Amino acid sequence: MKKFVAVMIFAFVAAFSVNFCSANYYDDSPDYVYITTHQGTYYLYLPSVDVQEYNPPHYQIAGDIVHVSGFNGKESWWNIVIRYNWYTKETFRLNDSNSWVKEDITGDNFAASRRKRNIADALFRAAYNMDFYGY
Repeated sequence: MKKFVAVMIFAFVAAFSVNFCSANYYDDSPDYVYITTHQGTYYLYLPSVDVQEYNPPHYQIAGDIVHVSGFNGKESWWNIVIRYNWYTKETFRLNDSNSWVKEDITGDNFAASRRKRNIADALFRAAYNMDFYGY
């Protein structure tokens, strides 16, 4: 009976450790760059990065973001378009109603502000190999 219990415990531990140790596809793929973690993990899909305007100090860059939920592992994708002003270090995002909205990167909601800043910086870094916010 002891051997049976020991085998069952070993099988139980082995089955659950495989789930925790399995590699994330997005972490291992060279086509994706980790952005940040907030209620899941955000990645930038590098082949989607598109410089739409290059007129220093003004830039406009688009790209696809994938969010892998931390609760159920569900993926959601969206295309994001961001305008940059290098001199003022301001970013503007094209929202769902096709209007430009200034990004609040220093707001009261620290996690959301950090996520917006990291997404904007990841797009800029993918396009120009340098940080926009300089951190």
